[in-house]
This record gives sequence, structure tokens and C-alpha cells, in this order.
Amino acid sequence: MQRIWIILILMSMTASSPLLAQSTRDAGYERRISMNVEQADIRTVLRSIAEFSGTNIVAGSEVTGPVTVLLNNVPWREALDNVLRINDFVAVEEKGVIRVTTHKDIASAEKLEALQTNIYKVKYARAETLKKTLSKLLSERGKMESDTRANTLIVTDIPNVISSMDMLVENLDQPTSQVLVEAKIVQVDASRSRELGVAWGVGNLNNPLSNTQAGASVDLGVVNPTGSFTFGKLHNGVDINATLSALEEDNAAEVLSQPSVLINDNESAQITSGKRIPINRIDESGNIVTEFYDVAVKLNVTPHINPDNEVLMTLNPEVADLSGEATVAGGIIILTSEVKTTLLVKDGETVVIGGVIRSKEGKLNRRVPLLHAIPLFGRLFDYEVETSDKSEILVFVTPRVIPAEMAKN
Repeated sequence: MQRIWIILILMSMTASSPLLAQSTRDAGYERRISMNVEQADIRTVLRSIAEFSGTNIVAGSEVTGPVTVLLNNVPWREALDNVLRINDFVAVEEKGVIRVTTHKDIASAEKLEALQTNIYKVKYARAETLKKTLSKLLSERGKMESDTRANTLIVTDIPNVISSMDMLVENLDQPTSQVLVEAKIVQVDASRSRELGVAWGVGNLNNPLSNTQAGASVDLGVVNPTGSFTFGKLHNGVDINATLSALEEDNAAEVLSQPSVLINDNESAQITSGKRIPINRIDESGNIVTEFYDVAVKLNVTPHINPDNEVLMTLNPEVADLSGEATVAGGIIILTSEVKTTLLVKDGETVVIGGVIRSKEGKLNRRVPLLHAIPLFGRLFDYEVETSDKSEILVFVTPRVIPAEMAKN
């Protein structure tokens, strides 16, 4: 005689084991089941799962055939899906009832169902972003549109899909953590930049994930530029605001701008400090055309918050400035430099980007008091001295994590 058996085990029956005691707190689909089924009628198996889970399961007349399954300690819904999958059946849940049928019958029923339209007001996510994810779940008759102005999703589909969309939109439309990126762009006398208390060198950041691609010459305003981007961080306990104030009093530093931007986790933003200058050129027809170019410091930032509340920042600084080289045919030369790096920093820690040097060359008139005024001979005591002042552009970047709970409020 053919041997058939079904064993259903509720893993929480014995509370003496911590693992089993934990299972007593499982609810809904998480209740676990073990099954040993050999050549049993599938309808009998479905009835057993329904009794175990307390769920209403309805099987159509086309749902027949034997099934053999050996499952140990799995969620009952996962067990149900596996039993149906090996027999090419499908489960559709509507209003608390799981209906088991064939793929063909599901497709036929969907073609006859009346379509339903729901409008979802998206609060935290971008409707267009949700559309890219959720549109893959529509039926053949379904369609989805996004209204970027009102940040809404408009979904038209069969009731079963609409029901799923209700849950998915609610789960996906949640506030995410944000990062407040505070920047300070400073021009400081190159000879006094060491007073700022910066530990230079990416290695000093204790960051094995860094991948700095630097080395471009960015000394701006001199014929033979030297220098490259460098990265560092402030020493612990350094009050950068107080230090800068002292340097400003000595005319050795100037804060060019202090922009800040609030960025969603894993999104990008750009911080810019500078100006746009007009440059005339002659087109192919001989007409004078004016084009505008950025002469500025730009910083593209993409933060990612890791589980330890640290910020993995992708930094992409760009610097463009007028060159001090001789111009050709009245034109001007704009020197540009760019670098991209990824740094892991703590919440509230300040990263410093340096290595951008500006040189200002000029002439200083020197004269000997009284003697320079002697007629005819005074010019012997009046002379010019060439000067060259160098300053460094430093960008201070401080990320501050704003938890999702605060972002929601």
C-alpha cells in the first residue's frame, strides 16, 4: 500500500528552547511549519496548511494532483508557495482569502476584471522614483503615471494589483535620514595655513576605503604651476572659527563663503562659490558671440550613511580660475582642475580639501626718504621690487547626520 504522511509542527510548542520560545512571538506569515509529504493529494496538503495558519484557502476544481515535499522550519506562506510552484499553481490573496488556481485562469480573470484607479500622494519619496520601481509590478492592463508637480502617483489596474500598491506605496514612502553638509571656503596666506590645525594626508583619515585620484597641477595664476589636491582633517579640539578669526584680524585669511546644503542619504548636491565671467568669441559667420564661463570653486557631494552613523562621502571638487599667463590675441586662459575621492568620516568630523594655490604678482615701489627727492640724483634712491604673494584655497566640509525621525518632523 502506498505510504502517505504529513507532519505539521508548530515550532513554538516547547518553550524550553530559546529558539522555540522566540517563535511564539512570530505572527501572520512568520509562523513556521515543518512538512514531510510524499505523494499526497495537493488539496489535502492545502487543507492542512489552512488549518495550521488559520487562513482561508480556496482551491478551484482544476487544482489536483500529488505532491511530495520535505520542508523543515519555514514560514507557512513560504511552504504554501513552494507546494504550489512545483505543481504550476498560483495563489492570489484578496480580502483575507487565498485563492489557488492556475496561471491561465488568473490571466483570464484579470482580463475580465473592472479596472480601478487610485491616486497616491507621496510625502517623502519622489513619485518619479517610486514609479520606476512599482511600474514593474503592474498587470498587462495596468498603467502608472507620476505628477512631478504634485508629487503623486496615478495607478490604474485590476483590484488585486491596486491592493498590493496600497501596501507598497505606504512601505516605500518613508522618510530617510539626511545629511547636513556645511562647507567653509577660505582663502588663507600660504605661509600661515599650518596654523589652522589640519592633519594632511588621506592616510591620516584612517580610511581604508579612500580612493583619491589627485595629482593635477592647480597652482592658479602663475606661469609654471605646481601643487596638487590634498585631503586632511582637523585635529581633535581645534576651534576652526576662532583660528580663522585670528587670521582674519591679521589680514592673513578671508572666508569667501559658508554655504550649507541638506542632502537625502545617497543623493547628490553641488556647492558653488565664485562668479561667471563673459567671454566674447567670433563664430563661423564672423559674429561676436558672448559665452559665460564659471570661475569658481565647486564641490559635488554624495553622502551615504552607514549603520555606524558614519558618513561615506564621495567628494568631487572642481576649481576654475583665470590664469596669469600671457593672453593670445586678446583671449584669456581659464585653468581648471578636478578630483574625485571617497572618504569615510564620523558624524560632525571636518574634512579639509587643500592644495589650490593662487599667486598674485606685482611691483612695489621703494624709495629712500628725503634722498629720493634730490633733483637729478633722486632716481638712484627710488626703485621697484617685484612681489609675489601666494594664498591657498581651503574647503572645509562637515557632514552632520539628521536621523529619519527628525527629518519626518
